[in-house]
Amino acid sequence: MKYRNGRKVSPSVFQAIRYVAKVGVITRDTWNEIFGKGSIRWKQMQLKFLIDEGVFKTHPCNNLGDSFVMGHIGMEMAKEEKWKPVYFIQPQFIKHDETVGKGLWLLERHNLCKGWMTERELKGQSSPTFKLNVRELGGKYPDGVFKLIGNTSSAIMALEYEKSGKTNWRYNKTIKAYSESGEFQYILYIVESPAIEASIRRGMRYIGDSRLNSRLGFIDAEAWKSNPLSAQIRGLSLAKTINELARKT
Repeated sequence: MKYRNGRKVSPSVFQAIRYVAKVGVITRDTWNEIFGKGSIRWKQMQLKFLIDEGVFKTHPCNNLGDSFVMGHIGMEMAKEEKWKPVYFIQPQFIKHDETVGKGLWLLERHNLCKGWMTERELKGQSSPTFKLNVRELGGKYPDGVFKLIGNTSSAIMALEYEKSGKTNWRYNKTIKAYSESGEFQYILYIVESPAIEASIRRGMRYIGDSRLNSRLGFIDAEAWKSNPLSAQIRGLSLAKTINELARKT
């Protein structure tokens, strides 16, 4: 992958472009935290260069000067790699989708995950493989899907981030769909509050599928945002963190 002047992009910029192609946005904080190199001033100079080059551009919605989407040159670069960039995220979904995307990218960087897809990617590709049949609600994709790389095998995992609570009826339907799906070895719910976790657990009891007790786990949102590798998982009998789950898979 090269700039218009023929200079090859750095590995970190390559990964940043890939990230935006998958997630649909990158915030200044995310750039500074995981992609930019050097001092804060130097990181900002790097980001400005990418914007000036047309790799990224400011989010088209007003008052979002610290959020960036794919520019026309970035789109060309992504298509040269045969990626299928997702459409940019609306403002109300940025925090949600970046929470999912950053966590999965960090798992991949630490070799715990090989291949991950966001809900937007799955929808864009109309993937039948990971589509859940949520009765009376139509098809639904997880917020993220990834392949956990273990010591001797791998496991397909679904990721759901519950930033705000939903109705018990909706949770019941979603848990039922996971119960009937054979695509996922494990389901992880990232939850913002104990009340949300309690609602999902009620859904599990309502469905009455005992297999879910060993397949479905919960992670506090702040722990996931801090370090998805070591964030404590509640509910899984095999392991208490993703790192431990990988060692035992």
